[in-house]
Amino acid sequence: MFNNSGGTNPGGATPPGFANTVVIGDSLSSGFENGSLLDSLQPNGWESLVGTRAGFSLVLPLIAAPGAPAVLELTSLGPPPVVTQTSGVTTGRDNPDQQPTDLAVPGQKLNDLINDTPTLLPTTDVDIITELILGFPVGNNKSQMNEAIALNPTVLFLWIGNDDALAGDESGTPSAMTPVASFTQQYQQLLTTLHTQTKATLIVANIPDVTAVPYLTPAATVIADFAAATGISQAQATTDLGIQPGDLVNATGLQQVQTDVTAIQLGVAPGALTDAGFLDATEISAIQSTVDQYNAAIAQQVAAVGGVLVDVSTFDAGLVQNGATINGYHATTAFLGGLFGLDGLHPTNTGYALLANEFIDTMNTSLNTKFAEVNVSAIAAADPYFGPNIKPAGSAVSIPLNAARRVDQLISPKKQAR
Repeated sequence: MFNNSGGTNPGGATPPGFANTVVIGDSLSSGFENGSLLDSLQPNGWESLVGTRAGFSLVLPLIAAPGAPAVLELTSLGPPPVVTQTSGVTTGRDNPDQQPTDLAVPGQKLNDLINDTPTLLPTTDVDIITELILGFPVGNNKSQMNEAIALNPTVLFLWIGNDDALAGDESGTPSAMTPVASFTQQYQQLLTTLHTQTKATLIVANIPDVTAVPYLTPAATVIADFAAATGISQAQATTDLGIQPGDLVNATGLQQVQTDVTAIQLGVAPGALTDAGFLDATEISAIQSTVDQYNAAIAQQVAAVGGVLVDVSTFDAGLVQNGATINGYHATTAFLGGLFGLDGLHPTNTGYALLANEFIDTMNTSLNTKFAEVNVSAIAAADPYFGPNIKPAGSAVSIPLNAARRVDQLISPKKQAR
């Protein structure tokens, strides 16, 4: 157990135990924001913010503008809001000669973290990002797990499995998720390996409800928008689209709705959304149940190796239910609600600050540290995508199709944008 009181002074010496801190995981542990890994945004991630309070520093694999992939920007509030992708292609790493200690790779699943290594000829977004993170300094060729072991960490933060779960959102099919038996076996392999091959204190986060993200648009909103765009009744729109209030529509479904709007304008009968385009109540429940089983496996394995479990699942559920009042503004998890960025999946600076405090609070309770919390109020005041700073119009704002597609390209990189 750590026992120090120096954490309230971020400018002081590195606290005992944190001298060599490493982070592994997916996009949620990389500072990924607004659809991009970008040098100006990466330091806003929860892991960097925890470092500022705990007194340790991380080497981030900083990606030059416009990011990888190029960052999304809000160009009009509308309604509807307009999100565009910045032009250009990144030149690569700002710091190619530095060994990163934040090794988290956006788009990687649990099996990828264990096994995937940089590829010589990357083609997909995930392959390119893997090369930029794990392939530098030139010659590095290990997976996240093996690179972390080689760095001989004293503390190791791990948050993985979100993309295993999000496959159900993106595909509209719970069966696309990593099977629970495979996830359990892989997680046991990962934690056992990290526990036996390092002396690190393991700080591990579990998985939030992936159906409660603004990447998914409530069917009630889709029905209302479709009726308004076509001039038909909402009852007829419900029949035409084949969805019900309470369903959730993904990017594939939004594309199909756009096609149906055009069809009606041309006097052609619309078609119902395919199963790949939405989640019905049964499918939503199945995804949530699978995530619960993932989290049970995570909790069991963390306990088996004596690690610290950060219950992001419960924390996130509270935000979904109640939001958060910051600087007098009630922020929510809705699109442009202040807590999620433009891709509908990754937090804003404010959202990452709240996550950082959940990690800090858990560490203080479990490890007897005394780290001060991040100043969420100050971060929100300067956050360009926190509510009062963008003044979103209306309460039924939903994610644009092109922004939702950014998530698809990470979760299922072999699919081409449609």
